[in-house]
Amino acid sequence: MKKKAIFLVIIFIFTIALGRYTYSNTNQLSNTEKVEDFNYMYNTIKNGYPYLDVNNRRNNIGWLENKDKYIKRIENTKSDQEFIEAMSSILSDLNNRHTEIIDNKKRYELFKRAYSNNNLYDFLNNNKVVDRYNSIKPKIEISKETFSKKELILKDAIKDKVGYIYLPSMASKNGSIEKDLDMIGDYINTLGNHKALIIDIRENLGGSDRYWQGIASKLIKDDIRVNGYRIYRNDSEIIKKYTDAKNIKLQPIKKLPINVKNNAPQETLEKFSDFENTLYDLKSNPNLKFKGNIYLIVDEKVYSSSEAFAIFCKETKFATLIGQTTGGDGGVIDPVLFNLKNSGLIVRMSSCMYLNKDGICDEEFKTIPDFKIEDCKRTSDFKDDNCIKKVLDIENIV
Repeated sequence: MKKKAIFLVIIFIFTIALGRYTYSNTNQLSNTEKVEDFNYMYNTIKNGYPYLDVNNRRNNIGWLENKDKYIKRIENTKSDQEFIEAMSSILSDLNNRHTEIIDNKKRYELFKRAYSNNNLYDFLNNNKVVDRYNSIKPKIEISKETFSKKELILKDAIKDKVGYIYLPSMASKNGSIEKDLDMIGDYINTLGNHKALIIDIRENLGGSDRYWQGIASKLIKDDIRVNGYRIYRNDSEIIKKYTDAKNIKLQPIKKLPINVKNNAPQETLEKFSDFENTLYDLKSNPNLKFKGNIYLIVDEKVYSSSEAFAIFCKETKFATLIGQTTGGDGGVIDPVLFNLKNSGLIVRMSSCMYLNKDGICDEEFKTIPDFKIEDCKRTSDFKDDNCIKKVLDIENIV
């Protein structure tokens, strides 16, 4: 009797599981729907994405020419999850961290909150979009960075001689940039007799330009004016809608200064339609007592707004850069979002290309440090950190 009961329970569980499997299969996207979504994404990138030629030159990937290969990959997917993974892999061929499939609910909700106060994207609450992200199983995180790596650190590397600020992100962990800036400002006020200050942005993936600009303003004695150019493929319907919604003041690409045209990527005048001048001023700190040298430690993970800080430091000589060549794509505005009608997936795409005052494309050439360090890994002990040791060597501090 007991064996019979166990057998019936097993049959019951199997029946439910089979029913769920059958139900999930009946709700899977068809190949036609998958290919339609791919084609829409492909055409959007073809018409609006800024770095197709840069990717070809840097990585020898002709992304547009791979269309047939990508479609075959899409058609060979056996489930929605495989389709999402294939689409994500296809976008990864663009080698740009601002361009991706939003492939999990946590990321979707992050963007949903970020854009909840404007009408930029009317699809974020679309039923199909909501259902899609509710259906995606969360990924199992194999490893996490240690908690200490995520903390803002303000302490001397060498007591009373070399200050140290570690910025894990260009955003505040507690949600208040002002609070972080106050803390950093208080620490800077203690550096009056220090010989040097190290600002460490290794593994900093970005955040807000307002964060690093607030820090820089506390460390400069004279106002600094910085300018560059964002260029757009505004013939794209999605990009034009985006720049219109943000009220960006655009000028025809042909009006770029001559020196910028001469140094810009060769496709600039042919494939881009408009540009924006990114001129801005950083106000000085009249009460600054620190007179020492500033060093910025960077690595290949530095990206987006942290990259913008690296660009600023290199161009204005605000700081000496030490470490590895950065990740790039600084100086830009937020990527644009668009949705795929069949799957409900959201795609994030770089919206523009940044050129510095001389016309050099940051995403193509990144920021090269003044002193390259082969083993650039950040360590828990200042004495074992090769980048910090390089600063001490330059400053003749034993």
